[in-house]
Amino acid sequence: MRNLVRRDHADRGRARIRPHLQRNPGKLHVPLTTGLLPDPSPSLETNMRVPDMEKRPDVLLVYPPVMLEFQPTDPPFGCLYLAAVLRKAGIRVDILDLNALRWDEDEVHLFFRQHAPPIVAFSGMTTVYYYIKRLAAFIREQSPDTKLIGGGSFATPCPEDVLKNTVLDAVGIGEGEDTIVPFVTALLTGTPLETVTGIAYKAEDGTVRRTGNRHRIGELDNLPLPAYDLVDMDLYTRNTGKRPALARLAKRMGIPLEVISNYFIMFTERGCPFTCTFCYRNYGRQTSRHSVDYVINHIKYARDTFGVNNIAFYDETFNTNKKWVLEFCKRVAEELPDCFFWVGGARADRLDDSIMEAFKSANFYEVSIGVESFDDRILTEMQKGFDAATLIGALEQLQRHDLAPSVLAMLYGFPGDDEESLAVNEAWLRRLNIPAYFQFPLPFPGTGLYDDLLRKGRIGDVDAYMERLGDHMTQNLFMNLSRFPDDQLIVMVRGLEKRHAAHIASLSPDGASRWGWGHLTERAGLSRLFSTIRQGLTGNASHRPS
Repeated sequence: MRNLVRRDHADRGRARIRPHLQRNPGKLHVPLTTGLLPDPSPSLETNMRVPDMEKRPDVLLVYPPVMLEFQPTDPPFGCLYLAAVLRKAGIRVDILDLNALRWDEDEVHLFFRQHAPPIVAFSGMTTVYYYIKRLAAFIREQSPDTKLIGGGSFATPCPEDVLKNTVLDAVGIGEGEDTIVPFVTALLTGTPLETVTGIAYKAEDGTVRRTGNRHRIGELDNLPLPAYDLVDMDLYTRNTGKRPALARLAKRMGIPLEVISNYFIMFTERGCPFTCTFCYRNYGRQTSRHSVDYVINHIKYARDTFGVNNIAFYDETFNTNKKWVLEFCKRVAEELPDCFFWVGGARADRLDDSIMEAFKSANFYEVSIGVESFDDRILTEMQKGFDAATLIGALEQLQRHDLAPSVLAMLYGFPGDDEESLAVNEAWLRRLNIPAYFQFPLPFPGTGLYDDLLRKGRIGDVDAYMERLGDHMTQNLFMNLSRFPDDQLIVMVRGLEKRHAAHIASLSPDGASRWGWGHLTERAGLSRLFSTIRQGLTGNASHRPS
């Protein structure tokens, strides 16, 4: 059987008991995560949680390792919500979080030789398709009676292709919480899968059949809180870190940075109504949101359970509903004055002074907005829905309120990109004086870019494409959509990154130290550090600087 982990990732991704806490004695530890400030008191020990198989779970949710170059920072929220729903329904469930454990192939195989749960359910992004395919095949060899299912963004965009090319028996499509209980119940009782809405499955004749779309969840508040106890949350919160903007806020408020925790990821909304061609919308364009009461209670639970007071909102677009945002900020200022907040994804054309003032009153310290390009031609090609003037105005407004992003995420390499668009990007980055890193367009299944490549015949074998995608992320060139040869494109982008890093370092008197980047700009690997800032990228623009 082929290795579970791609050969080019085997060394850096091979599991050790504590791979995320390696340090070089005497050197400054800069976590390769979204947290960019050094941890002043790192802990070298952690209790790595493994499933309690003595309780004989009916369902084992498996979350594969992802972004093997970096420490795990994002808990497997899909698994956490599904586990909470299953447990509420009285179904025994546990989670095998391989992203936290980072076991090597032998350890993973040993686990499944020793344990054969009735159902193994995989969840993850397209970049773990290769891993799911291989591990599912191994489990099928070891335990032919185990039902193998999946869900998430590796399965939803192309369920027929996934089922045709793997040994999985069925996959859920779209939101899983309303589907998972009838899905699992049918498998446990032998009920025909055709009775379960919202899935695709292999029929006895080998054909793939879909059962129809399930409606989106109407009331998110009906969902239980994630089953945090089934994963190692201490590991995840330890790995996230603190944003440079938080250090500036703490200094202004005269409080020690040490009294503020590393950030804790949370979601308030699902869906994104916009149509950016490079973005995969996990829940489609229809949005739904928790009530303010639910989110505040969730924050209080996290604070009391995990000792956190620093919340990062990872919604695809946090500010789609201005009324909700203003009410939330008012309540937070009254009820959670000791907590601090970072918005990981906001829309530039839905920011104004009233929202900024509300953010400031509620201890928000940073609002990240997608800044893929400053060239209007490229923004039109991306279908962003507004121009550079809007984006630049929002960034300058955020700077005035000291809420600007710690780093800007750029995207270069579209078919329309040329020397002029690169020059426009560099000019505006210098004018704004904010650190930045560049990504390349990566056509994930379910995106407009992917659909366009399918129509043009550039993606022939979907299975081979998804296998080749492997653990690639947008910081590495995977498929060149631009007019430039690969080598030239990479040199252009990395050269701009280095020039801009040098520019940030040269600023005086504030300079890079103002942003907390002084110790990073001297590192040759700056772009890789920048590339780990995984914020929701949703707003953008293009304009020529004067």
